[in-house]
Amino acid sequence: MHRLPKHQTIRVFEGFAGYGGASYGLKRSKIKHEIVGFSEFDPDAIELYQYNFPRVHNYGDITKIDANDPNLPDFDLFTGGFPCQPFSTVGKRQGQEDERGRGTLFGDIIRICEVKQPQYILLENVKGLRTGKMKATFEVILSELHRIGYDTRYAVLNSKDYGIPQTRERLWIFGYLGQLPEGFDMVPPEKPLQGYLADFLDHNPAPELYKTQRQIARIHEIHHNDVFDVDEPLCYDIYNRKIRTDRICMTVTPPEHNVIRIIEPMQNGEERFRKLSLDEHFRLMGFHMDGENNEIQFPPTQNYTKLGRRAGNGWDVNLVGILLNHIFWQLL
Repeated sequence: MHRLPKHQTIRVFEGFAGYGGASYGLKRSKIKHEIVGFSEFDPDAIELYQYNFPRVHNYGDITKIDANDPNLPDFDLFTGGFPCQPFSTVGKRQGQEDERGRGTLFGDIIRICEVKQPQYILLENVKGLRTGKMKATFEVILSELHRIGYDTRYAVLNSKDYGIPQTRERLWIFGYLGQLPEGFDMVPPEKPLQGYLADFLDHNPAPELYKTQRQIARIHEIHHNDVFDVDEPLCYDIYNRKIRTDRICMTVTPPEHNVIRIIEPMQNGEERFRKLSLDEHFRLMGFHMDGENNEIQFPPTQNYTKLGRRAGNGWDVNLVGILLNHIFWQLL
């Protein structure tokens, strides 16, 4: 298969779509594209995706997609942040042996791409997939991509190196059907921060986000730390019981992990300690969220936990746009 000509629209299939990280990244990149379909089985993710992209058809659970179905459209780019739970340090690190089969879902990517033969594949996962007990799984992924004809490159990229003040390291794997050009480089040049954490926070956070003085006192009792007295809003890492003084946010995770808090300057002698708002969750994932013309719209039926979960499991759309531009500048 030959490279696509510069003027041709890239047809994209989004696997494990979530809120559509690839779709938003492609919009940012200005690459001419068409999303021809997506695959998602989580009802809340489907609702959020279709609320923002109502014309894109969902082909459902990827394990049930028939790659030979004549109704499944052809596509040039397959994208997928396949489930990371088996590979994450948060999980049991069972890899391919995960009892729920999540560690083998990349096999469905291989199964579909072996038949459809897209020119490009872009996959994402946690950085721990490359190391320790997970290294064998990672090597299987690369060997399987190679077996079906793809030259691959991979890199761990951090959101804070590309404009967004969040420490979010993710593994990106790019597959090219055929041979990548000599000198192809997977790592985009770093970008300056668009601001520090304080610049990404709401101007008037909702009162219900704040902890009471009694709740804050209990945190001090448990964590054995001093009064939260800061000059600007900073991230508090509950897991490590410390304030992030680098003015960067720790990794945004689903709300049930309960690890991020914001500490604000004291008011009237009282400490200010709160959760992230939903707009802040998504702003730290690269979205433009000004409260009026938000880049992503939230279905009114979804609550804080459901939407926060999508952000914590999503793609930094700012980084995705930069990465796709960097990749396709070398190929098209």
